[in-house]
Amino acid sequence: MMRVLAVCCLAALTAACSKTPETPAAQAPAATAPAAKPAQAAEAPAPATPTATVATTQYALPFTSQAEEGAPDDPRIVRWGEGPCGATPYARVTSIPLDDKSLLADYVVEFDKTGRELRRWGKPYEADVIGLEGDWLRVRAKDSDEKSHEFRIDVAGRIEAVADKAQPLADRSKMIDCPKLPTFAESDYEQCYDVTDAAGAQRRLAYEGVCA
Repeated sequence: MMRVLAVCCLAALTAACSKTPETPAAQAPAATAPAAKPAQAAEAPAPATPTATVATTQYALPFTSQAEEGAPDDPRIVRWGEGPCGATPYARVTSIPLDDKSLLADYVVEFDKTGRELRRWGKPYEADVIGLEGDWLRVRAKDSDEKSHEFRIDVAGRIEAVADKAQPLADRSKMIDCPKLPTFAESDYEQCYDVTDAAGAQRRLAYEGVCA
C-alpha cells in the first residue's frame, strides 16, 4: 500500500514539474495621444491697393469756337482774343478737345502717296507744327498770357510738355500739292508738306494756314 502511494505521489510531482508555464498575453501599447496642431499665425490683412494719381496740368490755349463771344458760358474759357479768323476763346484744358461741341481744334493730317488719310491730330489754334516723332506731333502754341509752350500731342489728344526750339516744319519742308482729303473738304486754307520726321523718314502732312 505504501509503495502504491509513493508511486502516485512521484507521478503527480513529475506532471507538475513538466507543465509549461503559460506565457502572459502581450499588453497592447498605450494609445499615443494625437499631436497638438501648431497654432496658426493670424492671417495678415491684404495690403491696400494704391490709388493711381494722374498729373493733370492745365494750359490756357486758343481754339476756334462755334459760339460767339458773350454766348452761354463754357467754364473752360478764361478769356476771348481777336485772331485772323475772328473771336478766339482761350480755354483751360488738360488735353486737346476732339469732337467737342464748343471748342474746335485745328487738324493736322498725315496721308500717303495715294491721298489716303493715315493719322489725324488736333492742335491749338494757330499753333506751329515743329516736328513729328512716330505717332506724336510736336507743336508750339501761345497761351492766354502770350507765353510760348512746346508740346507733343498724340492722336487721342493727350498733350505733354517738351523742350523743343525747332523752327516750324513749314519753314524747312517742301510744299507739295494737296490731294482731296476728307478732313479739309470744305477748307480754302489747306497746305501740304513733304516732311522729315525725328527718325529721318519722309512723311506727308496737311494742315490749314491762317485765315487771309
